[in-house]
Amino acid sequence: MKNLRTIISLLVMMAALFAASTAFASSLEAEVLYHVNVERAAAGVRPLTYNVSLANAAAVRASEAGVVFGHVRPDGRDVKTVLNNESYAWFGENLAISRTEDAKKIVRAWMASPTHRANLLNSHYTQMGVAVTRGADGRLYWAELLASS
Repeated sequence: MKNLRTIISLLVMMAALFAASTAFASSLEAEVLYHVNVERAAAGVRPLTYNVSLANAAAVRASEAGVVFGHVRPDGRDVKTVLNNESYAWFGENLAISRTEDAKKIVRAWMASPTHRANLLNSHYTQMGVAVTRGADGRLYWAELLASS
């Protein structure tokens, strides 16, 4: 009975995710959100929703990651300053570099890193924005911002 409830809960979470994921984002962003929420569902954590403001900030961070790859802005300011004074109770960032536009591989890489995995599965987060940009070096720079109000 417990297994049946778990399966039904996961199916409901996945249906909600699928219904919401493609209406707002590019297909690549939607794929990242989908794969993140698959991992969250498997861990028993509620799915994230897409947040346009976080996605816009993620686009800035993805571009900046091509200049300085790290959890600080190129001018030395804290990464949270990318939010332009928006206030969130919880905030986190995952970054990645790749050569291909493969959302599933990026999420798998984040899941293989203990700190990135902890961000992805943090039950405090309720929203996500993600962006990818090609740097001057030809590589892709990914930024995922996670937050809750």
